[in-house]
Order: sequence, then C-alpha cells, then structure tokens
Amino acid sequence: MAKTLRQANKEIYWAWKSMKQRCNNPRCDAYRNYGARGIAVCDEWNEFEPFLEWALENGWEKGLDLDRIDNDSGYCPDNCKWTTRRANINNRRRTIRLTVNGVTKPRTEWERELGLTNGIAKYWYVTHGREYAESRLAEVIECGYKPKDYGRNAEACNIPVVCVDTGKSFPSMKAACKEYRISPSAMSQAVGCGRKVHGLRFEKVIS
Repeated sequence: MAKTLRQANKEIYWAWKSMKQRCNNPRCDAYRNYGARGIAVCDEWNEFEPFLEWALENGWEKGLDLDRIDNDSGYCPDNCKWTTRRANINNRRRTIRLTVNGVTKPRTEWERELGLTNGIAKYWYVTHGREYAESRLAEVIECGYKPKDYGRNAEACNIPVVCVDTGKSFPSMKAACKEYRISPSAMSQAVGCGRKVHGLRFEKVIS
C-alpha cells in the first residue's frame, strides 16, 4: 500500500502539526507562549502541502527544528527557518543574552566557551543583575576563572590595596571592589598574579 504524503514526510508533518497545536489549541501546554499572545499560523500554512513544499525548498533536514526569526511574529514563509535544537533554544524569548566587549551571546554560549559551570552566569544575572553578570564574564576572559575560595576571599577583603593606574589607595580590597564593581575573587586573583582586571592593575599596600 502506497504511503500518503504525510506518511512519507512524517518528520515535516509533525513539525507542521506541532506548530498548529501551539497556536490554535488552548489545551496545548505551549499555547500560553504562542496562541495566547497572538502568535498565529498564516493562511497559506493551514494546509500541509504548502508547508511541505516550503520546507523541502528551504533547508529542511532530519533533526532540525522549525524556528521563527522574529519571536513576536507568527509562522509564515518570510519569518521561519530550519535550525539546530541549540540555536532554537537560544532564540527563545526567555534566553538571557549578555554583552561582553561588544559581543552579545546567550549566557549558555558564554558558559560553554569559557568552560564555566552550567548555570553560573544565570546565577550572576538573577542575583546581581545584568551589569554584574557581564562584568564577571569580562573578568573571566581577562583573568581566567576559579571558583570562589570564601575563606581566602574573606581574609583578603581586609588587605589594603592601591590602584596602580590611578594612584588611588583603599583601606581594603573590599572597598576597591565596591569602587570599581569588581568581584572579590577577581580582585584577589589579580593582586596575587599581577594581572589587570577591568583594565586596571592593583597591588597590596606595603606598610
């Protein structure tokens, strides 16, 4: 028995079916993020055949996901593409994007490229805000990353330091960290190895 068009292209059919469920079926778990906020399927794609034709002519491969280019617009030929699962996840509205040295990437990409623990950049972002998370990533790029040693950092926070580049002295590393929005771990590491952090060099004050 010959296969139907849908049976012969079942992966594309399920992509089409899932798209319509997200937009049209209030019982679908994903409806609140799609149909409930106005994301709709264009008239042309209400039928499977035109969607199938578009898919085969626009880069569909097994394992790729259907993705919208503009997350605030609906499903139509001009606003859709086939992409990898990772890229699709990174394009979601809830994805945290952080900018460091003029480069913007999802926080998961920064963590992967810099060898950070999964979720640490999200923790920085949620607990201290965007500016802090971006400054911590900049520190990792400049000085490398070591998990915080809370005992060592607590002791180091009381050590007087001077900013070599500005000549300004501080009664403690903690005060310098507050002035320049630098984390204690990065400050301690920079003082210990003589490297710059945020473009500045710090040294212990020798009494």
